[in-house]
Amino acid sequence: MKNKWLLALGIVVFGAFFIASIVQESPMLLYIASAIPIFIVPFLPDFKTNQRLRSQRKGVNIVKLTGKTGEPEWLVVSFKPGTVYWNRKKLIISYKEAPTVQTVDADDYTAALTVLNYDMSIRRKPGRIDVSLPNLSQRITGMPFTVHEVNRLVIALADFTESEPTNAPPPVASRNVELHA
Repeated sequence: MKNKWLLALGIVVFGAFFIASIVQESPMLLYIASAIPIFIVPFLPDFKTNQRLRSQRKGVNIVKLTGKTGEPEWLVVSFKPGTVYWNRKKLIISYKEAPTVQTVDADDYTAALTVLNYDMSIRRKPGRIDVSLPNLSQRITGMPFTVHEVNRLVIALADFTESEPTNAPPPVASRNVELHA
């Protein structure tokens, strides 16, 4: 949120200097206005590093697969080959609204890839998984298919539900009390 406000402030300052340079016919104000985009660029969002997968997108299906206990044990992300851009850094998967199912339909050609715990990174928001695409691309090198043929990712729910941030427990002692061992 902070970056959005800094970006908006930079654009407003740029606009103010640009309009002032036209109204006052001042080349100095025009030089100042032309230097402001240099300071705006670091606050622009980087769209090329991340890709988001949502169930609403055509050709993407995200479901929670139940195990023998009846509880969801796997998150299965099915998509058409070519949907995931493997040259990106992260694949962000929203799983909060994923339905729970007993079985997942298999196609004639299903190339599934298991996402391991070290393939996932720390999430900024609960209900989302950040998967490192370079890690997956590197692991697939010894397999009989390429990353462009992969159409399913399988993620164990236990890998990321245990490590999800929770509310911190209240402190045991107050700040004024000193504990001795």
